[in-house]
Amino acid sequence: MKRPQWLAMAIIVTGGALGPGGAGAQDASFGCKVLLCAAATAPSWSGIPYCVPVMQQLFRSLARGGSWPTCPEGNAGRLGFEPYFPCPAGTTPMQRTGGDTDALVPAPNGDLCADTSKPRRDCHSGDDGSCETTYPTTPRQARTEPNYVDISTANGAQRFYFSLRGY
Repeated sequence: MKRPQWLAMAIIVTGGALGPGGAGAQDASFGCKVLLCAAATAPSWSGIPYCVPVMQQLFRSLARGGSWPTCPEGNAGRLGFEPYFPCPAGTTPMQRTGGDTDALVPAPNGDLCADTSKPRRDCHSGDDGSCETTYPTTPRQARTEPNYVDISTANGAQRFYFSLRGY
């Protein structure tokens, strides 16, 4: 088992020993504590009493403009933001531009899912007789935890979602 996995197992399963020298979890750097807690899945960090204050401290720091802490035993990517769940297969994330034209444009974090395989031509009566292409749309489901960081593990990358609301 690689060191990051072994460390995570040690803190989560035993709640204490972090290494062969018997160092306690409280001896780990803040970045390593965050990494271990963020990697917990069954239960998640919120179900591990040791992790709750660690993660709350992290979220307060991030909410105030801080960066994700580092840990020599692990690797975390840059912070990201995904306000919505992915669109269903066959649809594209889109956003209305607003204003006079109110066009529908592709947008990775757009709040609508559009079926671009079913274009419609909508023409407006009046002096200009303008037409526009529209698509059937549905609202995207919003995430309650829109912030994320990718954490590299022995089994690949794991995306850790969280929310900074209230911090």
